[in-house]
Amino acid sequence: MPSFLPLIFLLVVVAVYTALVKLAALLYRRTRLSVRDACIFSLILLVVIGLGTLLNRLSGDVIPNGVAFFACLVIHAGVGAWYLATRARTAAGEPLGSKHGAYLSVLVYALVMPLVLLLLLAEGLSAMRH
Repeated sequence: MPSFLPLIFLLVVVAVYTALVKLAALLYRRTRLSVRDACIFSLILLVVIGLGTLLNRLSGDVIPNGVAFFACLVIHAGVGAWYLATRARTAAGEPLGSKHGAYLSVLVYALVMPLVLLLLLAEGLSAMRH
């Protein structure tokens, strides 16, 4: 019988990421962003960063963690500038634009990173026990 735990974990990750995108939009100049667009943005980033991580692991971890941290930041800003520029709107209803889309995306990254670091810490502690 297949285990559905990884699928449930993936759905929870997407839901939390989407919620953090919506929170960042609220915090950044009361920007309006639909849940659909926040979810699509989250999925795009999870796929792109997941593929980058997979390629790094398959090549023997050639990218150091510090470089990967900043590479993910640049990827976040780039995808945000591209995707959120026309979909996120100001309180007046105008499109946010590429520059502010990148800023919003960097704010999302700042909200996501503490959770990622917490998960990595929990994984490391779990590995140390076994």
